[in-house]
Amino acid sequence: MIRSLRSFYGVGFIGLLMTIAVLTISGCGSSAQRQEGPPADADLARFNGAARQAFDAGLLRQAEKFYRMALDQAYVRDDTGAILDARYNLAVCLMNLQSYEEALAVVQYGYAEMRLAGRGRSVDYLLLEATILHRRGVLDEARQITDQILSASIPESAVIHRQTHFLRGLIAAEQDDLDGLRAAIIALGQPEELQLRADRQELLGRLAMAEQNWDAAGSAFDSAADLRREALDYREMVRALAWGGKANEKAEHHREAGIRYLRAGRSAFLQNQFDDARKWLNQAAQLAETAGDDQIIQEALSYLQEIEALTAAAPEGSGEKKISEE
Repeated sequence: MIRSLRSFYGVGFIGLLMTIAVLTISGCGSSAQRQEGPPADADLARFNGAARQAFDAGLLRQAEKFYRMALDQAYVRDDTGAILDARYNLAVCLMNLQSYEEALAVVQYGYAEMRLAGRGRSVDYLLLEATILHRRGVLDEARQITDQILSASIPESAVIHRQTHFLRGLIAAEQDDLDGLRAAIIALGQPEELQLRADRQELLGRLAMAEQNWDAAGSAFDSAADLRREALDYREMVRALAWGGKANEKAEHHREAGIRYLRAGRSAFLQNQFDDARKWLNQAAQLAETAGDDQIIQEALSYLQEIEALTAAAPEGSGEKKISEE
C-alpha cells in the first residue's frame, strides 16, 4: 500500500505549509484493519512504481495518470486495500495540482469504499480531507474534521495526531488566533521525527511573524528548511525558504530575503512547480534590485527565462518529461 501523509504537509504558503509527504510503499491509514490480501499484482506494482517516480520528480500530471491506472487495476483485482491506497494517492496528486474539488470527490469515493468493506473512516483519510479543505480556504470545516481526528481513540495514530495539531496551528495562524497557534505548538511537544520537528519550527515561525518578531521568524523558517532538506522533503523545504524570505523582507534585510526567494524559486523550478517558482524568482529579483545585488538578479532572470520558454513550448504548463511505467 502507498501512503502520502507527509508529502502533503507543507501547505502554509499557499494554504497549508503542510504538503503532502513523500510517497512510500507502506499503507494508508486503513491498513491497521486490512486483512491479508491476494498475491502481488505485477501491473499494479508497475503503475504504482511509475506514479511514485513521477511524483518524486514533481511530474504530478504523470503521477495522476499512473495512479488512475493503478486504481483501475485495483478495481479489476477487487482489492479494497489497493483501491483505498490508489484513491488516497490520487487525491494527494490532485490536491498538489490545486484541483481541490476533484480531490475531495476522490476522498468521498474512498469513504464509500470503506462503507462497502464495513470499515469506519480512517484517520489518515480524514486528515487528507481536512488538508484539502484548508488549502481551499474552508478553515472552519477543516478544523471541525481535525476535532474528529483528535477525538478518535486509536493508539497507532500518535503521529497523525501530531500532524493534525500542525494543521490546526496553520489554521489558527490564518485566523489570527494566536492562542490557538500557541496551543498547537504546545501539543506538538518536542518530537524526535524530522518532519514533526520541522512542523514545530514552522509554527514557531508563524507565531513570530504574527508577533512581528521578524528575526526570530526568519531563524525558525531557516531551521524548518534545514530539517525538510534533511528529511528529503524538498517540496516543503522550498515553502519554508519562501517564508524565510518573507520574514527577512519584513525585517528589511533585502539581500537575505532575495537569497532565500532565489533558493526557493530555483528549487521549485527544478521540481516543475512553475507558478511558485515564477512568483519567488520575481520577488528575488525585485529585492536584489533594492539591495543592489546584480548576481541575484541575473540568476533569477535566467531561471525566469527558462520558465517562459518551457511554458511557451507546453501551453498546458506541464513542461514535463515523460516517465515510462516500465
